[in-house]
Amino acid sequence: MKNSLILFIVSVFLFSCQRGEISTYTEYLNHNDTVRYIGKEQCRACHAEIYDSYMQTGMGKSFHFATKENSALSHSEMPIIKDTIKNLFYQPFWKNDSLYLKEFRIKGKDTTHQLIKKVNYKIGSGQHTNSHLFEINGYVHQMPYTYYCQDKIADLPPGFENGNNTRFSREIGLECMSCHNAYPNHVEGSLNKYEAISSGIDCERCHGPGEVHVKQKLAGNIIDTSKYIDYSIVNPKRLPLDLQFDVCQRCHLQGTAILNEGKKFTDFKPGQHLSEVMDVYLPKFENEESFIMASHVDRLKQSACFKSSEMTCVTCHNPHKSVTNLSASYFDNKCMQCHSDCKEEETQNCTSCHMPNSTSTDIQHVSITDHKIAIPSAIKTKKGNFLGLFAINNDTPTNLSKAKAYLKRFESFEQNPLYLDSAFILLNKTTIDFPAFIQYYYLKNDNKGLVNFVMSNAIDSLKHNNSDLALAYSRMAEVFALKNLAVDARRYYDNAVSLMPFVIDYKLKLGAFLIDNKQLKAAKLIFETALALNPTHKEIHLNLGYISILQQNFLKAELYLKQAIALDPDYVLAYENLVLSAQMQNKMKDVKVYLNKILEIAPNHNARLIFKNL
Repeated sequence: MKNSLILFIVSVFLFSCQRGEISTYTEYLNHNDTVRYIGKEQCRACHAEIYDSYMQTGMGKSFHFATKENSALSHSEMPIIKDTIKNLFYQPFWKNDSLYLKEFRIKGKDTTHQLIKKVNYKIGSGQHTNSHLFEINGYVHQMPYTYYCQDKIADLPPGFENGNNTRFSREIGLECMSCHNAYPNHVEGSLNKYEAISSGIDCERCHGPGEVHVKQKLAGNIIDTSKYIDYSIVNPKRLPLDLQFDVCQRCHLQGTAILNEGKKFTDFKPGQHLSEVMDVYLPKFENEESFIMASHVDRLKQSACFKSSEMTCVTCHNPHKSVTNLSASYFDNKCMQCHSDCKEEETQNCTSCHMPNSTSTDIQHVSITDHKIAIPSAIKTKKGNFLGLFAINNDTPTNLSKAKAYLKRFESFEQNPLYLDSAFILLNKTTIDFPAFIQYYYLKNDNKGLVNFVMSNAIDSLKHNNSDLALAYSRMAEVFALKNLAVDARRYYDNAVSLMPFVIDYKLKLGAFLIDNKQLKAAKLIFETALALNPTHKEIHLNLGYISILQQNFLKAELYLKQAIALDPDYVLAYENLVLSAQMQNKMKDVKVYLNKILEIAPNHNARLIFKNL
């Protein structure tokens, strides 16, 4: 008991702050990095009523196993969708309580391609969408099928439209997982591999890790929270306004997120300033009135109600109760707390006029509440001129943070050359950040500039996290290999793989480099290691097939290459290698079959010239 009391008697200062001021505080006990997350089930032992109510909210339902109980598809007609550009169909189906997705293609009356994968997780509460994920050996990827719950239709997921269907290869990394779910047990040295994944955004995302809190309660340290703050756990409503807001905007502020040096997406804890961990940027235009799905914070900050009061998200929202169970009068009463001068006939369903439902620019088939509280206007203005990227949660971001935002925006969203130019200007105003400069030269396709930069600057490996360094090394290796600087290229490829041993892409690039340099035995070992980690990568099978051809093991080559085609029916490279294998065996009938398949996929392919020379 004595030790527990000593734990609690700490000097903690919390000062209330007005809008725009930054609060000062000493960390809560559960801010210590040694305090573990214990899971929401432990919270239920003492807070059952709150727990049961919370589990019905969108956050509580945000992520779960893809079973009939959890899936919106269980109450649907299980619609089939078609990617008209890739000519692929997608059909979900149940097998007992497990959900599967079948990808197939039809030619005439024949099914010419079929790939079936089990859906392991559904992501999305079901208020707007259910998207679907599959897992293999801990690696998690998104699947090309989303059910849009409001319109009760299915379509390709956001970002998969208009010829951008990446099928089953989109990685679900920590940036995505850490907003849509409780913090997972992520495998160090990987991007999208997990040892364990929770089900749903849990209590500790808003209250912080609970281990020290539970230990204190079990030790009998009970605090009268009607009079005092319990510093063993964060209660957001007892935080200063800016820190309250940071709890919500950690996930309800979607944009280009730039981590601070040495930080991870799982490092933020309630009661901290979000800017201690990351800056989140959005592009701003002169007359922008459109908005993206998770833009609640950005839109609310533009409201007169927000600017002229001390409101936060919890002024209107109770995070423990689902908005779907609350009537319009509930929110009308919230409005009337400040707008008591409104006439009675003007206080019916206030949000329908002042916070209307609208579409979002990033997700099709959804309607969301616009959190910019405003007097409605019939005038819809165009975007106007681009003003720049702005950190919504930080008024004074560093030049390096801004430079990284422009680079990431260019790479992830839109390849506007203005972003690269802006990034380069900002980078030159900072001390040298090696990975950021490498990213700039790589995206600029300035191979000479990249090589010169590497030759002129030393890498401070202790300054950067492994993920950023590995990506820089991999890109350096790729460029140095193109410049025939093989020794340096090999060293940089090895560095990338060593830093991030579970990233398949780095192994693929190293293996391809080894093949090019006639080191087949080493290349084969790299690809076999990658295959054991994640056999769903078509490139692994392709390269093992090519190595088998070079070793004249044609039977094994055909098995590998046909497996690559089973994973991607339009994989021209695999068919090209089958052509090579058949030519080496003088199987001219097979050569013609594979050349015809190539021309079906890519009519302008030079296979037509090969035909003429047969």
